[in-house]
Amino acid sequence: MRLFRACLIAISAIFLTACALVPGGEVYISDADRKLSDENPSITVDQIEFHKITANNTFAKKDKRHQPYRNPELEQQIKNYDYKVGIGDILQVTVWEHPELLNLGEEGLPAIGFLIDSQGKIFYPYIGSVYVAGQSVYTIREQLTKALAAYIENPQLGVTVITFASKKIYITGEISKPASLTLTGVATTLLDSITKAGGVTSNADMDDIVVVRKGKRRHIDLYAMMHYGDMRENILLIDGDQIHIARQKSQYAYVMGQVDTRRTITISPEGTTLAEALGRANGISEDSADASAVYVIRNSHKQGKIAKVYMLDLSNMAAMVLASKFEILNEDVVYVAKAPIVKWNQLLSIIDPTLDVPGQLKGTATTILDIIN
Repeated sequence: MRLFRACLIAISAIFLTACALVPGGEVYISDADRKLSDENPSITVDQIEFHKITANNTFAKKDKRHQPYRNPELEQQIKNYDYKVGIGDILQVTVWEHPELLNLGEEGLPAIGFLIDSQGKIFYPYIGSVYVAGQSVYTIREQLTKALAAYIENPQLGVTVITFASKKIYITGEISKPASLTLTGVATTLLDSITKAGGVTSNADMDDIVVVRKGKRRHIDLYAMMHYGDMRENILLIDGDQIHIARQKSQYAYVMGQVDTRRTITISPEGTTLAEALGRANGISEDSADASAVYVIRNSHKQGKIAKVYMLDLSNMAAMVLASKFEILNEDVVYVAKAPIVKWNQLLSIIDPTLDVPGQLKGTATTILDIIN
């Protein structure tokens, strides 16, 4: 809102003190009004950056910035993925021709398996307690084969995980099914986890989701990943990862001046261009607008500057190409100036209200300042 007020002040400054600098800025103002403005300026020309909209400062929309990308590093990590068992997992150990070594449940039920206890161990017949936490099923098989060889000739055995419980990731925020998800023997990526949780909601801020890993935050552009197949930021998840998808904060811009419908517009997640902003306001007014004086006013981050003003001459229809590529940002003000003849006619209507001229002021407007509003 502070930026919006600053933009309104900037508009006034443009038309009250910068007439010679920008097109369409001719304002008829009395000496008294000019003196009052000069003595009490809210913003001066020195505090404004002026730029023409050119091919060099137009910004491509999001769908132009993104394209499909593979992630070879992630693909290799998935290929090399090897689940390490942990506390709470249950193993099934099968010894060929020795069914008595299965940890069987009741008749007709599958094997119960061997639970990895709080110390990371399982208790296995003949061998006793065996520490297995942090190992893959392949290393556990080798370990048990060597130990059983003292009791069984040439033991042939297999080890599988029948219950995964030791490793979890957490996904919260604007997701269809916020939950903790258990990691299994199949590698799980960020995109996999969002799919398993039912996808994001319509309110999700997909441009910036946060993954917290071991106390460190990482910001990821999920929009590019899901809409354009840009997999460069997709990652392999590990135990304890936290994924938070924030609610999207609505972004707005303001279309003012000589347009058919002055309005506040919402900036879409895909981006909104100057041409689209004018289109949502039903275009510039054919009767009163100066098409050569279209401005986009935004906050300036340069020291000593308050506002940044971009100018475009739409009286040249080829300039619509630039308008269709210039991206509107959050809290921008799009302003279309009045045509000089309209200002002159409005001035005449103040001098002699009985005159019937196009563009004359209506209602209670009686001052010169009303002409620029």
